Amino acid sequence: MSNEDISTDQSQTMTQMSTNLSNLSKYMKFVGLLMMIGGVIYCITIIGAIIGVPYYLMGKRLRESADAFTDYNSSSSVSDLQTAIGQQTKAFFIMYILAIIGLVLIAIYIVVLLAMLASGAF
Repeated sequence: MSNEDISTDQSQTMTQMSTNLSNLSKYMKFVGLLMMIGGVIYCITIIGAIIGVPYYLMGKRLRESADAFTDYNSSSSVSDLQTAIGQQTKAFFIMYILAIIGLVLIAIYIVVLLAMLASGAF
């Protein structure tokens, strides 16, 4: 491959990446806003706040990540990229913890339900 071919390939890749980052940040802002709104709605009740606060924080981290991706797209600053990935990692970590908690609660529910069925409670 000649240097011109490599340069053309890199240019096409950067153009595609720029478009993808723009779309990614747009989608992340929307999803983050929905999560924040959902978190606030969950927080109306005290019990709901247990789920609402993490949802709100997830949405906030996604929106911060989207802003950093937008900044990176325009400046190509490594610190913007690090911030974007860091905030996105925090959002997905919260989602990971909530998913594990949800699976554990479902497993407990199934065990209790099966125990009740076995004992003739129904």
